[in-house]
Amino acid sequence: MNFLAGVDEAGLGPILGPLVVGGVAMTGPEGADPWKVLRRFVARKKQEKGKVRVADSKKVNQGPHGLRHLEETALVFWTALHGEVPPTLGDWLQRLGADLEALARCPWYESLALRLPRQADADWIALQAELVARTLRQSEITIVDIAVRAVDVEEWNALIADTDNKSRAHFHAYAAVLGRLLATVPTGLSGHVVADRCGGRMHYAHDLRHLCPGSSVEIEREEPSVSSYRVKNQDQTIAITFAERGEDRAFPTALASCFAKYLRELMVECLNTWFAARVPGLQPTAGYFVDGHRFLGDVEQEIATSLLPRDRLVRVR
Repeated sequence: MNFLAGVDEAGLGPILGPLVVGGVAMTGPEGADPWKVLRRFVARKKQEKGKVRVADSKKVNQGPHGLRHLEETALVFWTALHGEVPPTLGDWLQRLGADLEALARCPWYESLALRLPRQADADWIALQAELVARTLRQSEITIVDIAVRAVDVEEWNALIADTDNKSRAHFHAYAAVLGRLLATVPTGLSGHVVADRCGGRMHYAHDLRHLCPGSSVEIEREEPSVSSYRVKNQDQTIAITFAERGEDRAFPTALASCFAKYLRELMVECLNTWFAARVPGLQPTAGYFVDGHRFLGDVEQEIATSLLPRDRLVRVR
């Protein structure tokens, strides 16, 4: 048996909304490819009717039905592992271990009552999840863990203040998910973690040694497109790869990308809904630089009138 895990993020570039890091860990027979095992229910290269798509979340979340497709992917696999869809965003965040009290410091997160699913059909999700779970069992593939961590603006700004470095702040969020996945590796089992590259960063050995005390970290290669390492202890060896387009290299990385993007979309929906209720005619935003500043200009009066904390709304970097 082998261990395979993936880590990816959504929302590094925007000035509004959270950075979200997703992680998925699986075990299965050596050489087993979940894309092939699940080909009756899962598409990879394009959206196919009756299937969920596991790929880079930016590709899944395309077109007028992109959010529904993204939601179907995330909730089918969440239900395959946990048996049910969380009824609300707040319930899901609680299951994910989020600090709801900290989020509630932002008025747009005081209510996290968004009903799930938002657009997908709940019965279809339940059926597909059962088919996916059954097929994985028959192939002796197990979803070990799904970890999704939202780093909202206030926490992000605090990380920037502590590190004065966007790359270090980014890896801090990555490390929380990566460390959790590494803790799920069964004793004596070796494996591979494929993480999407953290921006343009090329060197990770120092941080991996800090994340894995008591283990040796060997550098295999550190190049512009890929950095790879071997983390060894008495019981196992784990290969860790940080690569451009990591979601094209490994099924768990692609699935992690979809989970990260889906949670970010839900949290940005909360932000848009809260402000739209107070600013008539307000157009929603995805939070990226140009449109994020347009949005801030449109809500400036509401920010001033309600004395809203800008350090919880706008990223410093």
